[in-house]
Amino acid sequence: MTSPVPVKNLLSWLLLTAISVILILIVSTTRPSLLPGRGELLLTGGFSLAALASVIIFFRGAGKNPETSVFATLIALGIKLLLSLVLALLFFVVLKNRDSGSLLLFFILYLAFTVYVILTFLSVLKKRSV
Repeated sequence: MTSPVPVKNLLSWLLLTAISVILILIVSTTRPSLLPGRGELLLTGGFSLAALASVIIFFRGAGKNPETSVFATLIALGIKLLLSLVLALLFFVVLKNRDSGSLLLFFILYLAFTVYVILTFLSVLKKRSV
């Protein structure tokens, strides 16, 4: 994981996480009625860790032969999906966030981190032959 491509992608992951945390903090201080006030940072951290785990699994298998690279990509996407499902279960059932603001926040964060993961995978796979 010391080649320039993963470091650049991990820095963009860190930037996306920081921007999303800052935006949540700004929205929660300026418009406290939009967010329920329970678990927003937990949700952001959970999606961030799910995306990080997915990218790390992808990069560990991407440098190997093409068959291993395809399986690593599929496993990384599956891990991200499973971690997101567990996070949804925790966020909606355990923390009892059932209002529209928390639902909207969940889907916005899910979309943001999923787009990051897909764009990272595509940028790496475009440069390599699979």
